[in-house]
Amino acid sequence: NGAYYWNESIHPEVEAVDHFKVDAKGVSAGQQMGFGLASSHVQDGIIRGSGTLVALAKDQYLAAQKAEVATYYSMQKGTSQQSYPSSQMGIIALLKQVHHDLNWYENGGSATTDLSLEALLAQKDLPKFFKTDDKWEILRAQKIAEEFDLNWMYIGSGNEYVIADELAEMNAKLVLPMYFPSAYDVSDPYLNRLIPMSDLKHWELAPFNMKKLLEKGVEVSLTRDGLHSSAEFWKGVQTLIESGVSSSDLLKALTVNPAKNLGVDGQYGTLEKGKKALFTVYDKHPFEEKSKVLQTFILGENTIHGSLPEVDLRGKYNLALDGKTVSMNVGGSPERMSVKFEVIDALSKDTTSSKGKISYSDDQVLISFEDLHEDWTGVVNLKATFNSKLGIMEGSGQLPNGTWVSWSAIRNEMPEEEKDEEDADSNTYEVKADETAVLYPISAYGFSNKPRVQTVLIKGATVWTNEEDGVIENTDVLLQGGKIKSIGKGLAAPAGARVIDGKGMHLTSGIIDEHSHIAISRGVNEGGQAISAEVSIGDVVNPDDINIYRQLSGGVTAAQLLHGSANPIGGQSALIKLHWGGTPDDMLIYDAPKFIKCALGENVKQSNWGMFNTVRFPQTRMGVEQVFTDAFNRALAYEKEKKSGKYRKDLELETLLEIIHSERFISCHSYVQSEINMLMHVADSFGFNVNTFTHILEGYKVADKMAKHGAGGSTFSDWWAYKYEVRDAIPYNASLMMEQGVTVAINSDDAEMGRRLNQEAAKGIKYGGMSEQDALKMVTLNPAKLLHLDDRTGSIKSGKDADVVLWSAHPLDVQAKAMYTIVDGKVLFDREYDKLLKQRDDAERARILSKMQESNKKGDKTAYKPKKKGHYHCDTMGEEASTEENGH
Repeated sequence: NGAYYWNESIHPEVEAVDHFKVDAKGVSAGQQMGFGLASSHVQDGIIRGSGTLVALAKDQYLAAQKAEVATYYSMQKGTSQQSYPSSQMGIIALLKQVHHDLNWYENGGSATTDLSLEALLAQKDLPKFFKTDDKWEILRAQKIAEEFDLNWMYIGSGNEYVIADELAEMNAKLVLPMYFPSAYDVSDPYLNRLIPMSDLKHWELAPFNMKKLLEKGVEVSLTRDGLHSSAEFWKGVQTLIESGVSSSDLLKALTVNPAKNLGVDGQYGTLEKGKKALFTVYDKHPFEEKSKVLQTFILGENTIHGSLPEVDLRGKYNLALDGKTVSMNVGGSPERMSVKFEVIDALSKDTTSSKGKISYSDDQVLISFEDLHEDWTGVVNLKATFNSKLGIMEGSGQLPNGTWVSWSAIRNEMPEEEKDEEDADSNTYEVKADETAVLYPISAYGFSNKPRVQTVLIKGATVWTNEEDGVIENTDVLLQGGKIKSIGKGLAAPAGARVIDGKGMHLTSGIIDEHSHIAISRGVNEGGQAISAEVSIGDVVNPDDINIYRQLSGGVTAAQLLHGSANPIGGQSALIKLHWGGTPDDMLIYDAPKFIKCALGENVKQSNWGMFNTVRFPQTRMGVEQVFTDAFNRALAYEKEKKSGKYRKDLELETLLEIIHSERFISCHSYVQSEINMLMHVADSFGFNVNTFTHILEGYKVADKMAKHGAGGSTFSDWWAYKYEVRDAIPYNASLMMEQGVTVAINSDDAEMGRRLNQEAAKGIKYGGMSEQDALKMVTLNPAKLLHLDDRTGSIKSGKDADVVLWSAHPLDVQAKAMYTIVDGKVLFDREYDKLLKQRDDAERARILSKMQESNKKGDKTAYKPKKKGHYHCDTMGEEASTEENGH
């Protein structure tokens, strides 16, 4: 309770120092790993508060070093019970809003005190660490950092090697984990097919993460967070050493770099006169061979963890005792020795053996054994001194009959260095250079090199221009500099151009999917509130989604990634090109028009969410209208406040104003004619148009009104009867709307259907007698018009983007295959090369699975099998569309 920020996941006022208590077990574990200092914080929420610097001492007062040493952030909502945010895009929007609020608050905008914002202001100069769970989250967070002039260091997840170039360019400082993914249990060949190629490759490449980052000049620190024992830590150390990380870089990442990043390098991080005494003593070089922590010195608190024996007794000896020669083998470790005796009978030549006991203390060797020889029935006890230089034991002892005798033993063979059990189980392999190469993306069908723009001449194809020229045969098309350079017959190939023989094939502009939900990370719906206009799909584009490549194989070159339909006013869209092998920014269409998803009907009033989801407003269709009206009226009131110069920037209302001023366009999920009429009426009353009604399966009923309003329709070809709202759906919908002058597109709204939109468009010919060219336009030029991109793409015309597809047959034929899909001049799908990639991936799968089998045989820890990855749809709720394991 108190005057804190409105969202529970934002709690910078939490100070770890108030909660810190020495955990003796945790201290001991950390010391066994060699750690002496830690920044401890409460790992909960998005803005998590300040961490406290503590020494790994058992004395509470000695442990406390600095009350506030750094602040911590993440992209995890944590234990907050509020419904918002429910997606990663919501988390990003909330982080942006917090920092807008902070600027407003700092400049005296608030008449009241906000304890959370006060805490953020007080922490302004502290080092800042951002916890991430995936490489792309670093790039997403960095955009926020650049917008608000923040200097975040990033706690990584282990797959940053994919973006090493980008991290080097932004001078990133990373904190990396020291755990690595476990091998899957690969005993079942049928289940093995479910393991994604990305998981297999990451298992192999993860140990090289630090090495690859260091090679690019990225500064790295290491954390023991996520480890449960010293054995796990030292196994991680050895894995890094074996991957090629030098001892000096490893030591620096564990000492100098973290001290510097925490701003305490004046006192810690190196062994120098005047610095605080914080160090660990090992029995040998800790990064070159298996070592043991002997002592830790933590600011005067000295803890002994083990001691070196003064001498090493191990080896093979000839022991002379009572006129007999006995073979004695001392093995084990110096700290825990074992001893075995053998004696050969001079007459029978029979060998008798016995295990005994041996110990060394106070310069004295104590040995005992029993029943080794028929003359020694019972226990023999021996005592001697040991000359370590000569390897000789000399002393006296007592036989079982009580007789005292003198004895000696001479070491004639030094001990062999035994490979201990942990090393034998180590998950390391001989790795060839090409096996550590990064693919773009790390996935099946990933490229060995990042795709580049090519000059391509396509010769002699039948070209579907979507322009006045219509369909022209035996024509050449030249692509250069990412644009369509020229169209004609007998074009000459520029020097270095790639020439593709298109004879007998058909060339079209790339298919554009106006309504898609592929390539999105951690949630397609921000459904925690009725209005989430502040969130953006563009913040969470996921270029690793295999559906990108699958849809390239079906001729798709661009798509609108839409927010789901959980609320009346949803989130902002992302207009993308399908740049397989690129980064999230590579996917986004530069300077694209701005869109937002709105929704009507059953989903937004929660009638199909189950009996417990009956709380959030609206719960009726009339309530949906009220949400729109109230929202736009609030936006207009906000605009008046803005003009006064004294206002708190509100990202939600800023977006609603863009809609009112036709700077952002609505794509609205819709089914029923009454609601379609309603939203057009609301838009008319505020002076803007609804750009596109998507789904709109009753569009044929109101097509004339849509044309008059200026709304387009993006629909399904022949979907119906999948819920009550679509009981009046008919397959003639697209044709009837088009007859009334509505710009009509066919969309997928489905990752699977997105691979065959050319066939979906062809149904317009069957249902309604549409012309072939008009049918093709429904998945090319028309969606380009609806997305205001028709000046760039959607047709084959000089100067437009080089987004084209070369088909093996008539593009509307069910037998037609995309032979080449080219996006902005990059050949991203080549059917012949696709076969080579598949062969490579099959070989890679077999090779890596074989390595995993070896790991399984050695008894290494195994991971559970991943479940089949799901797909997002309009009504998918929650952050994940899949229960697939993350590989850790």
